Amino acid sequence: MAFNVKKDDIISEINITPFTDVLLVLLIIFMVTTPLIMQAGIPVKLPKSQVMESFSDNAGITVAITKGNRIYFDNTETDRKKLKEILKSKLLNEPDLLVIIKADATAYHEWVVEVLDVVKQAGVKRLAIATELKIDKD
Repeated sequence: MAFNVKKDDIISEINITPFTDVLLVLLIIFMVTTPLIMQAGIPVKLPKSQVMESFSDNAGITVAITKGNRIYFDNTETDRKKLKEILKSKLLNEPDLLVIIKADATAYHEWVVEVLDVVKQAGVKRLAIATELKIDKD
């Protein structure tokens, strides 16, 4: 069987292989990044302060206390007992660990104090409380 194919004939088929490759790569990227985006959303409305030190989020580890008085460590909910164990194990690897407490402005003061106690009992020497900058309207 011989085909009559001339050099000047136009190929009328569209090659969709590169297009499907790009779509598959995009799908993989979205599948990998979506859980990271979803976990970063612990709702904490920080109290406002006129004096504020700046810490980057990767300067230490963060313990969050939400409006419903739930405690989160590394984006996973925990209780005070587990928090103490986690902090003790982290301190073995990094004795000069900085713990940043992000407590919601409406969280019970008692819960914030109890978390501070747990952090101190675990042996943490460097502690910071996260706030937002208060802007005077004078």
